[in-house]
Amino acid sequence: MRAKVLIIICAAAAVLYSFATAAQSSNPYGGNAGAIAAGAEIFLKNCQVCHGAGGKGDICPNLTTTSKKYGNADADLFLTISKGRPGGMPSWENSLGADRIWKVITYIRSIEKK
Repeated sequence: MRAKVLIIICAAAAVLYSFATAAQSSNPYGGNAGAIAAGAEIFLKNCQVCHGAGGKGDICPNLTTTSKKYGNADADLFLTISKGRPGGMPSWENSLGADRIWKVITYIRSIEKK
């Protein structure tokens, strides 16, 4: 009986994880002017110190390029910002939350040189 309950709990957790991952795979603010402005403010307060003015790079990578080290999709950027990366990129998940991270991604997309 316990084994069946454990299997059901694990299956439910897997389903919830897949929904959470799917929710984080596309930017709900893509191209939204208000989100770009909000993302610019968040970037200025939290990201500019390392990524430089306008995201052009300083201590950390230049974000105005369309080629990112850990992937170019919105989901890749979300994962990088939310969870961090080895060698310097901290996790911003707890301090920014998903909504503000998506707004930062929207801003980053607006400053990329295409």
